[in-house]
Amino acid sequence: MRAMMKGALIALGLVMAVATGPQAAIAAEDSLLHKILNRGTLRVGTTGDYPPFSELDQATNTYRGFEIDMATALAADLGVRLEFVPTNWDTLGAGIAADKYDVVASGVTMTLERLKSVAFSDPYLDSPLVPLILAKDEGKYATWRDMDQEGVKLAVMAGTSAEESAKKNFTKAEVIPITAPALDYQELLAGRVTAAITDTVFIRKALSQYQKEFAVVDPDHPIEGQPISMMTVQGDQVWLNWINTWIKLRQQSGYFDSLFQKWIAG
Repeated sequence: MRAMMKGALIALGLVMAVATGPQAAIAAEDSLLHKILNRGTLRVGTTGDYPPFSELDQATNTYRGFEIDMATALAADLGVRLEFVPTNWDTLGAGIAADKYDVVASGVTMTLERLKSVAFSDPYLDSPLVPLILAKDEGKYATWRDMDQEGVKLAVMAGTSAEESAKKNFTKAEVIPITAPALDYQELLAGRVTAAITDTVFIRKALSQYQKEFAVVDPDHPIEGQPISMMTVQGDQVWLNWINTWIKLRQQSGYFDSLFQKWIAG
């Protein structure tokens, strides 16, 4: 069965190549898709510090989360083994460029800045960016724009799209990058910052643990959308076509809805 799956995938890559001309055929032979199939392993970079997307259990040294389940299904449909490669937010793109892993699956947001150096799959989830504040400050700020003033300190996870967005949208408030394993909302709980700028999915995790301590500023009007995608290498259309087709088929089957219910809505 596994051999049949590999044969079908290779045939799919060749059909794409023939349809787009001889130059594309040469590119198809060098595609990451075929390298993964020949290697027999899909290497997935993940941070392990971003529940419910990717969380490392220190006791068992195993990963769990939305993206972990997704990567497991992706490898199974490719008919290859799965290897998780630890990485961090500051070096996601560098790891792709250095061929340390084939994709990044860690709740990564597609941004225009990141697209300058890496490619992204079609998004399969959106998790808008909002400010998380202490409950005692609820009502102090009507919108996130009201927070852009001197004296306001905003915690963001270093190397994330939240850091990029905060630096773009807040010109007067102080943006403070937080390096893992420390977390932005921990800085908020400790009273060292005014707010944590993070996404609505991650906030669900924080609110489930500290429901009485936190509040969200104007959740109906987020700072900006956060399309969640898989990060991969630029210039490999055969591989990107395969990933995007896989996402579409899995969406149609309800798979991503089931992941949402398991890891986010539940």
